[in-house]
Formats: sequence, C-alpha cells, structure tokens
Amino acid sequence: MRRRRRLTGMASGLVAVAVATVGLVEAGPASADGTAATDPPAAAAGTQDIVVIDPASPGRTFDGLGAVSASASSRLLYDYPEPERSQILDYLFKPGYGAGLQLLKVEIGADTNSTSGAEPSHERTRGDVDCDRGYAWWLMKEARKRNPDIVLSGLQWGAPGWFEGGFWSQDNIDYLINWLDCAEQQGLEIDYMGGWNESGYDEDWFVAFERALAEHHPDVRLAAADDEPHRGWRVADDLAANPEFGAAVDVANLHSPCGHRTLYQVCQSTQTARDLGKPLWIGELSAMAHDAGAEPLARVANRMYIDADITAMMAWTPISAWYSNITLADTGLMVAEWPWSGFYDVGDSIWAYAHTTQFAQPGWRYLDSGSRRLSSGATVVSLLSPDGGDVSAVVETLDATGPGSITFDLSEAPAGELQVWSTDFGSDDPADRFRHVGTVVPQGGQATIDVEPGHVYSVTTTDGQAKGDARPSADVTGQLAIPFREDFEGIEHGQLARYFSDLAGGFEAAPCLAGRSGTCYQQQITEAPISWGLVGELPLSTLVGDPRWWGDYTVRADVMLTEPGYVEVGGRVSGQSWGSQASGYHLRVGTDGWALHSRDHAGRRDVVLASGEEAIGVGEWHEVALSMHGDELGVHVDGVRLGQVRDTTQRTGNVALSVSAWQQAQFDDVAVTPTARAPRFVPKDEITVTATSEHGFDRGWTREVENLVDDRPETMWSSSFNPPVGLPQSVTLDLGRTQPIQALTYQPRLDGNTNGMITSYEVYVSRDGETYELVADGTWSADSSTKVAAWDRTTARYVRLVAPDDENACAETTAAGNELGVVSATGPELETTPPAPDRADLPPDAPAAFDHLVPQDAMTATASSVHSPPNVPCKAIDGKRTTFWHSAPAVTGPLPASVTLDLGAGHDIGGLAYLPRQDGNLNGTVTSYRVEVSADGQTFTEVAAGSWQDTPAQKYATWSPTTARYVRLTATAGHFNVASAAELHVGHVP
Repeated sequence: MRRRRRLTGMASGLVAVAVATVGLVEAGPASADGTAATDPPAAAAGTQDIVVIDPASPGRTFDGLGAVSASASSRLLYDYPEPERSQILDYLFKPGYGAGLQLLKVEIGADTNSTSGAEPSHERTRGDVDCDRGYAWWLMKEARKRNPDIVLSGLQWGAPGWFEGGFWSQDNIDYLINWLDCAEQQGLEIDYMGGWNESGYDEDWFVAFERALAEHHPDVRLAAADDEPHRGWRVADDLAANPEFGAAVDVANLHSPCGHRTLYQVCQSTQTARDLGKPLWIGELSAMAHDAGAEPLARVANRMYIDADITAMMAWTPISAWYSNITLADTGLMVAEWPWSGFYDVGDSIWAYAHTTQFAQPGWRYLDSGSRRLSSGATVVSLLSPDGGDVSAVVETLDATGPGSITFDLSEAPAGELQVWSTDFGSDDPADRFRHVGTVVPQGGQATIDVEPGHVYSVTTTDGQAKGDARPSADVTGQLAIPFREDFEGIEHGQLARYFSDLAGGFEAAPCLAGRSGTCYQQQITEAPISWGLVGELPLSTLVGDPRWWGDYTVRADVMLTEPGYVEVGGRVSGQSWGSQASGYHLRVGTDGWALHSRDHAGRRDVVLASGEEAIGVGEWHEVALSMHGDELGVHVDGVRLGQVRDTTQRTGNVALSVSAWQQAQFDDVAVTPTARAPRFVPKDEITVTATSEHGFDRGWTREVENLVDDRPETMWSSSFNPPVGLPQSVTLDLGRTQPIQALTYQPRLDGNTNGMITSYEVYVSRDGETYELVADGTWSADSSTKVAAWDRTTARYVRLVAPDDENACAETTAAGNELGVVSATGPELETTPPAPDRADLPPDAPAAFDHLVPQDAMTATASSVHSPPNVPCKAIDGKRTTFWHSAPAVTGPLPASVTLDLGAGHDIGGLAYLPRQDGNLNGTVTSYRVEVSADGQTFTEVAAGSWQDTPAQKYATWSPTTARYVRLTATAGHFNVASAAELHVGHVP
C-alpha cells in the first residue's frame, strides 16, 4: 500500500461533505487547502475512548483473512459463463476490489462426501496420479493470478481406500507428497498443509510428514490440527508436551473458537496456546449465509486477536456454489448457484472482509496499545506496516450501546491524513456498504471520529481501496431450460461434465466401453474411501439440473454396467443432506431386476413403489427412462414400459444418477424432456408477504418472511421460537391484484431438519384483505417434498396459509417453510397433495421383547437437560420419527444426559427401543448408554448398559423382565458429545 496523497481543492470540499454526513470529527474544520483550524469541534454526546497508536507497542504479526474451499463448495462456479465468472473471482480475490482474500485453503479431494458433495482425488489407485483432475487447481491459479501473495493451503477431509494402515499412514504421506508434486506441475507453490479435518490427529504422523516435507518440499509448513471446536485447544497442550510434535508444526489452529454459526461475540484460546510461540489461527469458521454472516465475521476479524491472540481466520466457504437443495446451501461470502444464467449475489460478508483486507496485509503487525474492547461495547484493532510507514485501524461497533467518539493518539505514529471508510450494516441501502466517508487531518497528534452502532469503520494512512461494482446481467428467476441434454462429447477425458455435481464417488468423462464410440460419463471409484466421519459414506451419485424444476418431465439415460449391480436414474430430487441419500423418485435397474423407489432425505423414508424381475446384463447398453406426469410415474427400459404407478409424494426437483457401491458404470445421452406444461405461477416479484411472526437470525441464516417468495429454495422463514410464540401462525401473500388462482405450493425446509414443517394446514383467500374464505385444509407429511393445496378455481388477491394450533401438548411450536407459490388458474390444473402417515412404528425384525409395547400416549417424559424448544423430552414419545428430544449443547451441558419415562403405571418391562434422530444429522446419536428402572421414581436400578453404533438405525436394549413404572435412558457418550432421541418405546410382558 502507498501513503495516500493529501486531497486539495475541489476534493477537500467533497470530503468535508462526507465528513459532515457521517459525523467524522477532524482536529479542526477543514480549510480550502485541506489543513485544519486550531479549534476542534466538540465530539458528539456519548461514550468517548482514546486509542493509542504506538509503533513501539508489542503485538503479534497479522497473518490474514481467508476462506476454505471444500466439500464441493466451489463446484458450480467452475461452470459459470464469462464475464460473470471473472467478476465473482474478482470480488473474492482481487486486491482493492472486494473481499481481497489473503489465504485460501482447499480440500485435497478423495471422492467422498465431505458435507455438500465430493471432490475428485488426484490418485484414486496407488501410483495412478492425475494432476489435472478436479477444479481446486483452477481455483488456486485464479486466486494467485489476482493476488500473487495469497497464502495457499491444503487439507484432507477423506482419503482413498487403498491406503495400508488407514489415514495416519505412510501411504497418506506419500499421497500428499504426490499432491504437492502436482501443485508444482500446475505452477502453484503451496504454503501450508494440514492433517485430517475435524477428525483428531496423530502426533507421530505429523512428525513423519514434516520429515517428508523437509526432503521433498522444504518450503511447505505444517498447521495442526483443524480440530472440532468442542475439543478446544488440546493440540496446544500436546504441542507443548511433545517436543518433536512441537518442532514439526508451525501453526496451531482450531475450528470455530468464536462459536459455530453464532454472532461470534467472544473468541477463545488458552494460555498454553498463547505461550507456544507459534501463530494461532482459526482453521475454519462458518461464513454463514452471504446476507447474514457479515456482522459476525466483522466481529471475528477484530475479536480473534483482542480476545485470543489469534492472527488469521479462514471461513468456510468463499462462495456458495453448490445446488441449493444440498446440505448447508448459502454458506459463503457470496452465493452463485445459477451457472446457466450467470446470476450471483455479492452479499455483505464481502465488505466485512474488505474492512480488514484492504487496509492491512499479512506481515503487518498488531499494536497491542491500539487493539482492545472499548467502553461502549465496540472493538478496535490497530496495525502497523512492516516498514513502519503506514497504520490502519478497524473499528466495529456492532455491539455498541450507543453513539460515541474515538480519539486516536497518533503522537508516536506516522504523520499524515487519515482516510475513513464505513459500512452501515443497519441500512438497507447498498450504497452504505464500504463507503469512503472522508478524511481526518490529525492535529496535535490526535484525530477523532464519531461512531454509530451497527457500523464498521476503517481508518488508514494508505490508499488503493475501492468497491467493486460489477453486476450480473441475469436475475434470480432464470431457470435452467428444459429440454436439457448432455451427450458428454467434447469433454476432455477425466474432467467433469457441465452442471454435474458429485454427492459421493467420482464421475468423469471417459471413453465409452462395450462397443460404443465417443465419450461417456463413468463412475470410477471401486473401493470405499476413508470417509469423513461427520458425514459417513453415501451411495455413489451425481446431481444435475435446476432444483426449482417442476417435476413433469422424463429423465432418460443410456446405461452400462461393468459388473453385476445396478444403476439409478432419479428425478424430482427435492434435497439431500448430512449422510442421507438424495430424495425424489429413483428408478433402479440392474442384474437383479428393477425397482422404483420414493425417498425423502429428511424423514429417511425409502419406499418401493413398484418392482419387477426384468434385468439388464453386464457389458450391455440399455436405455432407461423414468417418466413423471402429475401423479403418473412410468418405468421404461429400451422403449418398453415395464411398470406404471400413481404417486404424488414428490413434486419438484432436479435429476440424479447413481451406481451401486464401489463399481464402475457408464452413462451416456442424459436427457430431461417435459411431459406437460409446468404450472403457471403468479410472479414472485409481484408478491408481498407478511407473517404473524418471524425469527430473524438463526444459526447463520436469516429466517425472515421475505425468504418465502425469493425464488431460492434454500432460504427459509420461521415463526419466532426465541422467545417461542407457539401456534397458530400464518403467512399472508398479497398478489398485487385480484386474479384467478387455483392452488398454493409449499416447499418445506431442505436442511434435513423437520422442526417447523407444516403438517396441518388451512388455506384462506380474500379479495379485499379483510374477509377471508377457507378454500383448503388437511395434513401434509413431515418431509422435504413440495406440497400442494388445491381448490376450485377462484378469484382473489390475498392468500393466507395457516399452521393451526394442535391440542396435543407435545405439538410443534413453530412453523417454517422455504418457498411458497401461488398457481394461476390460467395454467394446468393441479391436485392437492394427499396426506401421508408420519408414525414411527418399530420394524418387523424387532426383538421379541417388543412384541407388546407400553402405549406412548400413556407416558410422560422428562430430561436432565434440553437444548431448546421444540426439542423437548415429549418429542421422544410423540409417535413421530421426524421430531426429537435433544440435550443441552456440549459447551453448557456436556454428557451424561438422561431422559426418564413415566409409564403411568407399573408394567413388567424387558426392553427399551431407541431411534436416533432421523433428519440426516448424527449429532446426539447415543453411542454409549445405560438403562435404569424404578418403581417409585426415586430409587433406580441399572438393568442394561452398552454401546450402540453411531448410525441412525433403530437400536435396542433388552433385559430380564422386571416390574417398574419408570425407565431412564442415560447417554454416557454421543455424537458431538450431546444426546438426542427421535423415539423411545418400552416393551412389556402382558
């Protein structure tokens, strides 16, 4: 950065206007030549703080702000058209334009799902190294092209299955050395390497890896241990205790030391960590939604150093560029899910980063004298350039209690005027983001600025800052057109097809086999990888298409098996999350016959709708087609209809291709063609929406009612649950004018969580907004598929969806949804979605101890701890697999935790059936337990203890029948150190 020249003449007059607008206080009123008068104006009323900028002050070296591209988070960015793709990359990486990322960590792919997809491995079998596979190389080169000084890192989430000795093996060290060799071939210098993301660490392995790096890539340094946040800074203790481990590792890091998807108000480290003499980094922190994470990230940028001496932070992810119906969609500094149209949204998080990255570079030094929490609740960090010639200070007032002023004591600092930039996060005007607001000329070694709550200010002696202004030419409404076809010709072998995003496995272009010429799409992975433990392994599948597609289409593909097994073509995929299969209809065709499945990723249902013995052979090409037209589903192989059923469980979504586990198979000529006209919807940009309540910020997303009509399936509205307001709740749509309408569509949440899904509904319409008429009511199943409430065509301007109250004491207390649509009566007629059961019956193979069950409606439940409503104890006995009890967070209420059932009367009981939560999230799955019983609720006797697998499968504990009224399940260990239960059943002897 260069020292900014003093503004003179006309420019100084403009600055004076800006200063007056935002309340900057110069040391004296600006004169025509930019100098200051001797009498400064009085500071605004409020808190006043003095910040000393002392170059002699101690302070650690600033290492930068960056991002983590992993879990296929950047997949769709690669397919963006120009100029939009370059515009996005500029916002992320170009200095003096947008976020100006200073660090970039990428996943070293392993063809295993690592949250929102799978990234390709460079060495799928031993010795078969392909240095051109995947898009991480491309992303790093684009980043370094824009910022030659960007720091690059690599980290693993999973690993290939061919390793001997598992992850912490010599095979893995060799694998990583080969990856670094590939980086060199790509013209990339990697700065840091890590171990295994959120999966612990092996001290001896790090020591051995450092020795290998010293021999083959001596400039690469090691960071450890990318640990889960609830593990704390245990790596610091081990680095201090083990001299070899300590000497091998250059940077100690931890994930989310400021909280996980929270407001990030307090950051933490330990004294042991601070005394290591090593940089402390945030190895990963959730960026949260691009329009909700800005303020939390701005807090972290300051507070990580003030609170914890942390000098660098990387957020997952730089760009939310994966399909909106996959896990954690819209988590990034920007969002870019629409490569077919080129639409993207910049988001405030870009400017939260810019307030630091455009004013200080890695290598600058924090000044402890000017880095602290202020009396108003604001924070400030001050930094000095390596040559001592420039200073910058970043002030965030996001938790300030009121306006105030800050006086910078610059008597020992570099002289010169200060440029001030500001962002008002409370404003709805984009012009109030990252705005140059004026110049302050120090007088007598001091300069004062007035500050307002909800802002971030950057004060600097440097120049070169700018606010990028590129915009996409398309808007969010542009869908990927149907018909859609991909014949894979023209794709370089080993590369990905446009818009195809792998959920698990490795799909890539390859020469067609079995006598077929040209290029096909082949699943390549033949051995189970070492998967990332938080997700586990999924069926091998890849996703393509627009998640907003209305499902009246046929998906067809030519398929070929290389060995006995099956392939699937799927449609109407509404979502996929956390260890679950993709939802929708899936036609399975293989050497054992065929079957048509209906799946939901939230409720984990997989229902076979139809099946047959007609099979396909190995090494043969066959045309497979699944046709969907309203409730009619057709199964076709080689042009012959093998079956037809009626079902409306699934309504909307894109397309999936799948292969049976760990075998190669090929696809060609994938085509999606319409079978009927899509419904005609009232344009969402003509609709305004209100609700009886909304929640706002929740775990990194906004839950505002406008999300219901933003044409983005992943954004969500929720009624207020903190404080809880209960049901009924309603949403009212104003269509802008009276018009003929016939149906309402409801897209439930797609994050794998069923809380708030509207299961009982009423729909009312009105012409005047005063008098409403009931036109539809009923029940919907608690799953992710799009629901329809239809009625006789009528004319109205207002449509109201009501989630009514339920007399059941354990009913849902919130209502939520992702998208609402109103279907015009000028389009095709729709039928309402039929209700579906949501009971949690035990499977038929349950042990004999459960032949007779104590009725759940006779029980009551209490727990030793509760996370928050609606995950209260009675959810474990409400008969629904889609709700659950959850213990308190591990930070405030670690295990053990228990839930106690009062059976209402004494019974001879001999078993407890435990169903873990079924929403695709393993958190809380009980892995170690004990069961106790009691006759009086006071004295309990242990009757069973043991361990269960960390899976969502039904689990049992049995014992010799004994008479008791109370049963207590205590979780002594559980996934993520918490406990949860979707359903508990007690078996008794009649």
